[in-house]
Amino acid sequence: MTAPPSEARRVSVGIGQLAISRDPKEVLVAYGLGSCIGISCYDPQSRVSGLAHVLLPSSDGKRVEDREPARFADTGIDLLLRRLAEAGASPRRLIVKVAGGAAVLGPANAEKFKIGERNAEAIRERLKHHGIAPAATDVGGAKGRTLEVHVGTGKTFVRTAASPANEL
Repeated sequence: MTAPPSEARRVSVGIGQLAISRDPKEVLVAYGLGSCIGISCYDPQSRVSGLAHVLLPSSDGKRVEDREPARFADTGIDLLLRRLAEAGASPRRLIVKVAGGAAVLGPANAEKFKIGERNAEAIRERLKHHGIAPAATDVGGAKGRTLEVHVGTGKTFVRTAASPANEL
């Protein structure tokens, strides 16, 4: 992994949150992606990046709270794409990468709820609805992940707790 510049400012994107940036000195980071999904987006022409940290697959018509606008895959993806466009990004140029969706609750609960698997499927379907195919994915398994996008370059990295970061 190439380390971000020493002056890079790490912006934590918490559960249910999203962030948009065009500041080349920022690194957007979603920590602790267990069954959650992180979606990074980068438009190489406008140099706008975005990152969402999605908790659940569907809003089922629930009202989305301002403090957790990306809580659900359906409404979170829609809002992420809208905010990217407002910042000057084009959906046609976006390089989208997806990570997370692990079964971290143990085998019994993983089989019963399949939250990570359902999240990954919901993200795939919502991106497809918008005509977007991810350039790379790292989903499933049993280990949590951290996803980061370097705004200046659009490079996206993923790592598990016991491993070094790998470019996605």
